[in-house]
Amino acid sequence: MKNARVLLLYAVAAISACHRDSSATADGQPAAHVAAPAVVKKGPTVAQQTVGMVEAATQGKSTAQVLLKFDLAQKPQVGKALAVNLAIMPQIDASPAQVQISGSDGLDLAAGAKQFELPSVAAGEVYRQSVTVTPNSDGVLLLGLTISLKHDEITESRVFSIPLIVDR
Repeated sequence: MKNARVLLLYAVAAISACHRDSSATADGQPAAHVAAPAVVKKGPTVAQQTVGMVEAATQGKSTAQVLLKFDLAQKPQVGKALAVNLAIMPQIDASPAQVQISGSDGLDLAAGAKQFELPSVAAGEVYRQSVTVTPNSDGVLLLGLTISLKHDEITESRVFSIPLIVDR
């Protein structure tokens, strides 16, 4: 008989619990519903923004957190100006970012194209720039870029090399 009373007590508790409002707390106040954070859809990713571009080779070892991709507007030819489109992708926030450009023998840079500065850059963004060069000889010519990022009162640099295969 004692078991029947205990079972009856559990059955009554279970039935009364089924009719209880689950959003009410013990003090009778409705429980706060926490919604999942909304996913903010940003614009295209860095990979989508630089599709079709080639990653520039890094020269030496560097801890500067920046990537560089490029593409060419046309096939390099001796004596014809060539636009080299750059995509600079910092992995950290920096202020400023400086880019110094140099060409190997046989590669002339357009006037004023030896350096430029980006006043402030943000991690995960793509910064585009175009540099005009004119090959004066055939073969493999190298376009060198040194990107310096200033952050937290220090300046880090990374050197990149872009090979240009020039035909007559």
